[in-house]
Amino acid sequence: DLAEATRRAEYLVEHGPTVVVMSQQAGFAGLSILWAFISVPSVLRTDSVIWFLFALAGAVVNVTAWVRARRHRRLLPYLVETPQQPLGALTPADRKSVTRQVSGRVPVPPETVPLVRAMLAWQRRSIRTSAPTLIGTGLSLLGLGGATAPTFGSGWAFLVFIAVVVAFVTVATVIGVRRSRRVLAELDRVGAPVS
Repeated sequence: DLAEATRRAEYLVEHGPTVVVMSQQAGFAGLSILWAFISVPSVLRTDSVIWFLFALAGAVVNVTAWVRARRHRRLLPYLVETPQQPLGALTPADRKSVTRQVSGRVPVPPETVPLVRAMLAWQRRSIRTSAPTLIGTGLSLLGLGGATAPTFGSGWAFLVFIAVVVAFVTVATVIGVRRSRRVLAELDRVGAPVS
């Protein structure tokens, strides 16, 4: 049912999904704190203090992101509960069709415009909410990698791996944002009503 799916998506945009057990922000904040503690021995080597500072900065960014997300009710769960999933209200064929519409692979018919708009708004909200956590996790991993590289004798391999992952996540995010902007511009161009 398109109306129910749209209602669920609009609810997620306005209130966010329900977090059960632990949020993504809390999980990454905990990991960043652990990684900062693991990198403490690098403080004993004066040439490696910078790696501890990266790990510490990542932990601070992640804890701050978690506290702000809690305060503003923007915590992200690891999985959205089934009753809140917008596409769960649709048949498999409709799910596939709406997914293709949201990604911009097929034109959006007038009857699904409100749902597609709400899904894109939910994606935008999730990306904005997760950005500080991604930055903090990247800093923490950079610090952990630099601090532990001499211990494990892996040299710069782990740091290069982190750089490749950061580049991949950045490119994927930019592509996703551009795609959603293009779909929204197409909806606005054809004069589809704004919900």
